Amino acid sequence: MPIHFTIDHAAKLVKARAEGIVTLKDIEAFSDAVVAQDALTYRKLFDARDAAGTYGDDDVMVLAARASAYAMLAKRGRLAVVPRRNAVPDLAQRYINLGKFDGNAQIFATPEEALAWLESPDLET
Repeated sequence: MPIHFTIDHAAKLVKARAEGIVTLKDIEAFSDAVVAQDALTYRKLFDARDAAGTYGDDDVMVLAARASAYAMLAKRGRLAVVPRRNAVPDLAQRYINLGKFDGNAQIFATPEEALAWLESPDLET
């Protein structure tokens, strides 16, 4: 799977790194694993700097609908996304907007910036 991740239950943190070609099915499998391991409420870092997606607008709509449905299961933890290098983060922004993250998700240029935001104590988890 081109998405490698760890779930730290003690820290309530999911760190994912996508590499190579990532498909809709890969993202769905990752999302399902997070839900299955009861980590939906955890903070999540999704680093896609070294990934290339093979999905289009319709796929983003499917993922956003799934994210919106997850919001009904439990209050989701913050999501920090680091898009592919030199990419316009429009797909990530549309996913965030359509997935009803209610200000609980942001896009960052580096994983370090993303992690700093996720670990910021002044933000609600």
